[in-house]
Amino acid sequence: MAKANIRFRKHVLFMCFLLALFLNSKEAASLTTPTDYMQCAVEEIMAILHEEQLQLPEKRIDRRNLILTVVRHHFDFREMSKLTLGAEWKGMTESEKEHFVEVFSRLIENTYINKIEAYSDEQIIIQKESIKNDKALVPTIIRHNSLDIPIHYRLYQTDEGKWLVYDVVIEGVSLVQNYRTQFTSIIRKEKYSGLVQRIDEKLSKIVVQEN
Repeated sequence: MAKANIRFRKHVLFMCFLLALFLNSKEAASLTTPTDYMQCAVEEIMAILHEEQLQLPEKRIDRRNLILTVVRHHFDFREMSKLTLGAEWKGMTESEKEHFVEVFSRLIENTYINKIEAYSDEQIIIQKESIKNDKALVPTIIRHNSLDIPIHYRLYQTDEGKWLVYDVVIEGVSLVQNYRTQFTSIIRKEKYSGLVQRIDEKLSKIVVQEN
């Protein structure tokens, strides 16, 4: 059993390596529009979710790690952190910013991946994008029978021409705006240190639940 687990983990690491190569080569070859980038991300995530071996309950962590490889490639968590903290961001040290980006990205990743995993068997439809200057909105629909669940992605274009996600609107609720409202209230009462402590505690509970 131990040898089988070691072989599987080597297989997962190899898949991560191949996925990284695939991301780079596909972008270099064909990705130009916001829809291209989102189509690429969706296809990669769905391929992981539909991998038979990764559907086993004991492979949940390995499956999530592969999804995270895709998510971190397409999401700009620093920009999401900056927008979420608003004016508070300007007064923070670079060390504080780096720490917040780290913990906030983990919080967003868990929220987002939980939603995606819940819809793993449904059809994902990417609708017509809208672009204004360097910002874009790519609406998607998760369809199950006659039920449509909207997940819209907000992206911006980098100086290199790549499109990155800076917000996700799930069933009409913006992740960034939702957290900004919560965080502003906490900072007002408990200062920034109180907010970070709360996030750390929440992440600790998530780790315990996963184990």
